[in-house]
Amino acid sequence: MADILFVVPDLHRGGVGRCVYFMLEELPKHGLTTSLFCMREIEHEFSPSKATVTRGVARKLSNRAMQLSAPWGLMKLLATIRRERPAVVCSHGLFCNILVAAARMLMPGSFRSVAFEHNSPSAHYRSTNLGGLKRTLLRICYGAHDDVVGVSRGVVRDLVAMVPSLEDKCRHIYNGIPLDDVRAQARAPGQTLPRDGKLHVVSVGRLVSNKGFQTLIDAACLLNDPGIVFTIIGEGPQRAIFEDQIATRQPGSPVHLVGHIDNPFPMLASADIFLSVSERESFGIVLVEALCLGVPVVATDCPSGPAEILEDGKFGELVPVGDAAAVARAIQNLADDGSRREHLAELGPHRAADFSLDRHCRNVADLFQPLLHKQALDRVGART
Repeated sequence: MADILFVVPDLHRGGVGRCVYFMLEELPKHGLTTSLFCMREIEHEFSPSKATVTRGVARKLSNRAMQLSAPWGLMKLLATIRRERPAVVCSHGLFCNILVAAARMLMPGSFRSVAFEHNSPSAHYRSTNLGGLKRTLLRICYGAHDDVVGVSRGVVRDLVAMVPSLEDKCRHIYNGIPLDDVRAQARAPGQTLPRDGKLHVVSVGRLVSNKGFQTLIDAACLLNDPGIVFTIIGEGPQRAIFEDQIATRQPGSPVHLVGHIDNPFPMLASADIFLSVSERESFGIVLVEALCLGVPVVATDCPSGPAEILEDGKFGELVPVGDAAAVARAIQNLADDGSRREHLAELGPHRAADFSLDRHCRNVADLFQPLLHKQALDRVGART
C-alpha cells in the first residue's frame, strides 16, 4: 500500500516525466510512500528507484494510440488502485487527469485525488488537435478532483478563467529541480562547447513547432555574425525540416543540431547564453537549470512560466514570442555587454534556489497531508 499513486502518460526525460521522477525520488524523505502508474513506455525514460511501476500498456504508443487505448488504461488503473489502495492519486496532464476523474466516479470514496496541470489552457488547448473537445473535458472532469494544481500562477489564472468553479480548489506549486544534482552533472565528464573565442548560445528542447526553433533560425540569419554560434540540444519530429532550412539558408551565425544528449549539463554550463524561444512554456525547468549554472538567460515572454521565473526581466532578458528581430537584438546586446552577462550569471543561482526540489516537495507534502488525514478518517468510518 502506498500513500500516493502517481499517474502519468510516461516518464520521458523532459517536462512532466522529469517533474514526477523528481517527486518519486524525493517524497520518501518527507515520510510519504509512492508508486507509479505509467500509461505507456517511451524512449529516454527515467527509471525510478523508490517506487514500483505499473504500465497501462507495456509498449511504446503515439499520443493518438494512447488516447484510443483509454478504456483499457482505465481498467488497468482501476485494478492498480484496488491492489495498492493508495490514499491519494496524483495525476499529471489532461489525459491522466481525465482517467483519474473517471476512476473516482467509478470508485466513490476509495481515494482522494490531486490533478496537476502543466499547460496554460488558453494557449495549449486552443492550438492542439481536438482543442474544443479537450477544453470541454477539462471543464467536466477537473471538478471531480479534491485539488487542482497549476505549475505557475499563469496556469492557475487560465484554469480559473476557464472553469470559475475551480477557484476554491486551485493553487499553484512551482516545479522543483534538484539543483545540487544539476551542478554535479555539469561537473561530470561530458560534451562541452569549444573555447574558441566565439559567443555560444544554447537551446534545449524537443524539435517540435511550439518550441519556437524557427524563430531561433531566423534570428541567426538576422545576426549574420560567425562569432555568435547557436547549438540546439534535443530530438524531435521536425529535425529534418530544421536541417533543410539551415542547409538552405546557411545562417551567418551558425546553427548546430546536436540531437539528444543523456547529460546535457556540461554543454549547458559551458554556454555563454541560454536561449528559450518557446511559444508556450507553462513553467520552464531548463530555464531554472540554466540559472542554477550561472548561464545568462534570454527567453520569449510566452504564457506563462518564463516571466514568473525571470521576474519580468529582473533575472534575464524577455522578448516577444516569435519576434526573431527582438531575439537577435537581445543576443547582440548581451554579446556586446560583458558586465551585463556577468551580472545575470551572478544573480542566476540565487533565483534558482527559489525552485529547489526540497522546497517543491515540502509544498507538495503539505498539500497531500490533509487529504491523507481525510482519507484515513473515511476508511475508519467505513469499517465502523
